[in-house]
Amino acid sequence: MVPQFPEAFKPTQVPFQKGTAQKFVQPSGTGTDLGFFSLDDLSNPLPDEVDPLVISAETVISPSSGSEEPLVHKQITLACLEKTDDGSFKVKVMKQILWIEGARYELRELYGIDNSTAQDDDVASGLEDSGDKECVICLTEPKDTAVMPCRHLCLCSDCAKELRFQSKKCPICRQPFDELLMIKVESSNEQH
Repeated sequence: MVPQFPEAFKPTQVPFQKGTAQKFVQPSGTGTDLGFFSLDDLSNPLPDEVDPLVISAETVISPSSGSEEPLVHKQITLACLEKTDDGSFKVKVMKQILWIEGARYELRELYGIDNSTAQDDDVASGLEDSGDKECVICLTEPKDTAVMPCRHLCLCSDCAKELRFQSKKCPICRQPFDELLMIKVESSNEQH
């Protein structure tokens, strides 16, 4: 990530104590003056991969011996500002990227993943509709394949293979799809 105006807006670093559930509260008056930018520049991602707001959180793990390089894990959040009905602004996350041991992972929300991982006890006790875990086409096999780019997790792998040759549209939203992403979904009692 390279700032578009490095001389005007220097990156701010905020160290955190070790541990989970850290909260960031910026002291009043220490923020960035966004009056330099137009609302359109802050509300829309620009071409050429220019993102209005980039938040990078990283952790550095010191090596056990002095000759090794420190291990850096990083989460990058690309965002823009969105004007609400009352005239205020809120941050809208567009993309999240994880860098772990040099490997890049893009985080994407999948619609229907919660239902796929629900415990069988919940279904048996009536706490969850039993139809939410099965493929929307065959209605018998567990869903394990997401349709991209709409991100609907709604198919079993067998029906997904057939769908590639028959429709090229998501069975939920009817949007054309580019790829199918098969995901191993573990039930809660299989997880360690």
